[in-house]
Amino acid sequence: MTEKFELQVKAFKKMEDPTLSTGRAKYVCYVKADSIPAAFVNWMGTNPREQKMNTNVAKRIIKSLEDNSNFHELNRGILMSVEDINFDNKSNIATIKMSDPMLHGNIDGGHTLRAILDNKVKLDSILSDRYVFFEFITDLESPVDLAEARNTSVQVDLKSIEELKSSFEPIKKALNPLKFSDNIAYRMNEEKPIDIREIIAILLMFNQDIYPNFTQAGILSDTQPIQCYSGKEASLKKFINLDNRNKVIENMTPIIKDIFDLWDNVELTFADKANCSGKYRYGSRKYAKYTGEVIGKTVFYQNDIKYIVPRGLMFPIVGAFRALVTKTNGNYSWLENPSTVWNNIGTNLASIILDEKTENPDVIAKNSNLWSNLFKEVYINGYLLKRK
Repeated sequence: MTEKFELQVKAFKKMEDPTLSTGRAKYVCYVKADSIPAAFVNWMGTNPREQKMNTNVAKRIIKSLEDNSNFHELNRGILMSVEDINFDNKSNIATIKMSDPMLHGNIDGGHTLRAILDNKVKLDSILSDRYVFFEFITDLESPVDLAEARNTSVQVDLKSIEELKSSFEPIKKALNPLKFSDNIAYRMNEEKPIDIREIIAILLMFNQDIYPNFTQAGILSDTQPIQCYSGKEASLKKFINLDNRNKVIENMTPIIKDIFDLWDNVELTFADKANCSGKYRYGSRKYAKYTGEVIGKTVFYQNDIKYIVPRGLMFPIVGAFRALVTKTNGNYSWLENPSTVWNNIGTNLASIILDEKTENPDVIAKNSNLWSNLFKEVYINGYLLKRK
């Protein structure tokens, strides 16, 4: 789509790039705030984070906009990538053109832009005598480096930069059929309940290149994916650094839905499995937060739950089911459906967890012996029984 916008400006100046012979240039000016079109809100995809207007930073910008007629001197301004810009020095109108939402749009100053657009819809809008400093850059090949460099007042997280680089496209494709796919946050401050880093951490537990079931000597591996629990950022970096990660996700796609179905099944039924052992009453654990009433929902499928099952329990249990993964010509499949195996041996797995002396889920999740015991239990009851 190609859109043109007219802005009322003052002190318009073109600055040629001093090191490039291409058409890249920077244009700076003061833009009359009430001339900024509401449609600019549709050109925010080049900004690495969502704008959260209830933060202290955003509130200070809003107050400064409302209180100061010299707002243009107090605010560092707005940076946009555009396809083209033309200035009429008689009317003081700058006409900008944008056509590619992945390349053109707001790169920095998103909170300032949002504050102005929010104020614009007020009946008592004060924008008629406000200006804001603007930078427009043309002929930009990618917004990523500039976005990363400019967004330094609050450091932009890695996932936001990788989203700009389209690093998550293979995962989005694989998750698209799942009903929670619209609830995943890929950018900083995006108000969605599921962090893409959590998704990646869970998937990496099953990745046979990173956490293989067997050593090269054919021995059951002792390497446990504890870091998937303890380091979401580390898991993200591992994913980013995977060789041919698009192909890796494509190969894992046949088991991805089952992984999250398993997670939901465990989260829903862990308390029942624990109670069935006869040794434990799961509701007595403080972290279960049991009241007899519905107290929450499962992470992915949003089913009602009466017991909380902390991540510190979920990761080692679900991670143990990588023992059922097999690869044929690079493609992933199951030796047995993991939810079926959980239904069969869940009581045993719950007992292994609750036999731990500590009631601190974080300590439980960092116990490598626990991970190993769970993994071997799944292996014995899933893998070996299947081969008989």
